[in-house]
Amino acid sequence: MTRRIFGALALVSTLSLGSVLAQESAIVVLRSGERVNGSVVDLNAQGLQVRVNGNDRWINPNEVAAISFTGDLSEADWAAVGSGPVFVLRNGEVLAGSLFDIGGATPLRLTLRGRDGDRELTSNDVARIIWARPANVVTTPSTAGTGGGPGVIVPGNQQWVSSGISVRRGETITFQSTGEVRLSADGNDLAGVAGARSQRLAAGSPLPQAYAGALIGRIGNGAPFPIGDQTSLRMPAAGILWLGINDDVVGDNAGQFNVVITRRGRR
Repeated sequence: MTRRIFGALALVSTLSLGSVLAQESAIVVLRSGERVNGSVVDLNAQGLQVRVNGNDRWINPNEVAAISFTGDLSEADWAAVGSGPVFVLRNGEVLAGSLFDIGGATPLRLTLRGRDGDRELTSNDVARIIWARPANVVTTPSTAGTGGGPGVIVPGNQQWVSSGISVRRGETITFQSTGEVRLSADGNDLAGVAGARSQRLAAGSPLPQAYAGALIGRIGNGAPFPIGDQTSLRMPAAGILWLGINDDVVGDNAGQFNVVITRRGRR
């Protein structure tokens, strides 16, 4: 009898510990526009479980507009979604599909269900999951500029960031790019928008033949292309324009580029 009681207590203890570990800080935006700041714990028959100040709140999945593991969503984030639902990964990749399941410990295991079946991701891979934009959503100030504005902020420690601008194939886009990024812990390992001051390369970067740290772009999930200090480019495809850092490891970078984008016309 004593052994059975001890085993039962051990099981309860294990389950309680799992409940504490299986959570990830996030912002949950509801279709009503309400923002819920807490920790995402689970997704089951009761709904999406979010822990807010130690209390569990269950949210109907149909009421959820977005889940962000990387802070508030900007105007550019919402603009990049299209019809949704989509998973926006931390490396900038956008995957179409719905959230089927949440499990595991920190980081959470997130199951994406798409046309080709299920794909397992973690909350370390995913920046945001977006279903739809609420009509009355309050966003952070957008970093997308169309001339005269503050421009798109491209952090040195983030591989890709959406400009929030949808371009057409053959359209000429003008860039005014400034800023500096430190590419490693070495204070002299610096890059401007044209790339590393030392003119070094990064073999594992998106464009290994271009200078490390250079400003680069891509359309949607398409092939990356160099931007650097060029002032105008014709777009190679149609879709959302993404901007990025041409580096193999961005986690130890610092600094940022600021890119003001204007549209000159379409061919």
